[in-house]
Amino acid sequence: MASILREVFSNRNVLAISSTNMLYHIFNGLWELWWTLYLIEVLGTPITIVGLLATIQNTSRILFQLPGGIIADRIGRKRVIVFGTSLRVIAPIFLLFARSWYWVIPGMVLNSVASLYSPAFNAIIAESLPQERRGAAFGAYRMMTSIPQIFMPVVSGYYLDLMGISKGVRVGLMMFTGAAFVAVLVRAIFLTETLDIDEPAGDAPGPNPNKDEGILAAFRRQPKIIYAMLAVSIISGFAMRMTWTFLTPYATYEVGLTTTQYGLLQSVAMGISVPLYLISGLIADRFGRVPCILLARGLGPFDSLSLLLLRDYNHLLVAYGVIGVAGGLGGGRLRGGGYMGGPAWQALVADIVPQRDRGKVMGMMGTINGIIGLPGSYIGGYLYDYNPNLLLILGAGLEALAIPIILLFVREPKREVLETIPT
Repeated sequence: MASILREVFSNRNVLAISSTNMLYHIFNGLWELWWTLYLIEVLGTPITIVGLLATIQNTSRILFQLPGGIIADRIGRKRVIVFGTSLRVIAPIFLLFARSWYWVIPGMVLNSVASLYSPAFNAIIAESLPQERRGAAFGAYRMMTSIPQIFMPVVSGYYLDLMGISKGVRVGLMMFTGAAFVAVLVRAIFLTETLDIDEPAGDAPGPNPNKDEGILAAFRRQPKIIYAMLAVSIISGFAMRMTWTFLTPYATYEVGLTTTQYGLLQSVAMGISVPLYLISGLIADRFGRVPCILLARGLGPFDSLSLLLLRDYNHLLVAYGVIGVAGGLGGGRLRGGGYMGGPAWQALVADIVPQRDRGKVMGMMGTINGIIGLPGSYIGGYLYDYNPNLLLILGAGLEALAIPIILLFVREPKREVLETIPT
């Protein structure tokens, strides 16, 4: 295990990305988890408008995922990452000075524009890691960069209990702006480009593999497994968009938890998840990516159901330990890397998709996921306003629909085929 950590973090790109990502998580953790409460209590935002704001943010993110992937495959990963990170410096300033929900919109849109570097971000990590140990390497990377997420929820929850939602979130936004500026400098100086612009896409089938194909052509010729994974991410992404924004207010207003208590639940989940990232990567390399993905998605619905069914805090602590297992196994849960993330998930995509297409394919998957999931947050706000319990029930049921798709259609490439794919 120590050798894997040395191998992964001796890579200059991984070290630069991971160190700045840890900085990002530390200061982002001071405010993001509590942003919905800030909108409701400080800016006086109706719950349905909270869902609408999340929808606007998702809309903006959709518009830039696909262009970001295309640009990353044409001009390289580094320039896209540095530009996108630069926008992260500006966006929280708008949020900081907003005095009504109307003025939150420009900051949310700008923050979403920054997401154009997401495909480049995933691609540069995949291309900087050794292929034969990619699952373990992804796990090591995810484990180290997620360490702040273990302690920041309970730290921020406690400090918000002391300072209050208004002052606490604003201080967090100011500190996050400074951290984002440091991240821009580090990534601009230390990242090394991984895409060889002049390298032909030799693993691409067709009469002219050297030709720079369009995004649709590149996506159409991917194996059917990618389409099944896209379906899984769409279903789970819609369910998570529908419920995630409202879990914090549900825990606060319906269950009656303090910010310290809810923060501790998040810390328990992450405290279990983080060590499992590396272990799940090792398991994924040895026994396959799909079992980890399946188990993580299978435990996914428990995230919403635990708050719905349990009221004893000790029971919730145990439940969030189970949720932490799902996040640690990393099949794409939010705590395991987002709708399109997680060690096993990322490793499988990287195994299947050739290097020359990765930015485009990841961008396309993110765009399709976002378009279909677009109304999720607004529907969630409407359902929460109508009946908060119904929201959690529907969200859990919808997320469970991804399980049979994984069982029936998600398969891994044969090892001998995998070893012939150049990266």
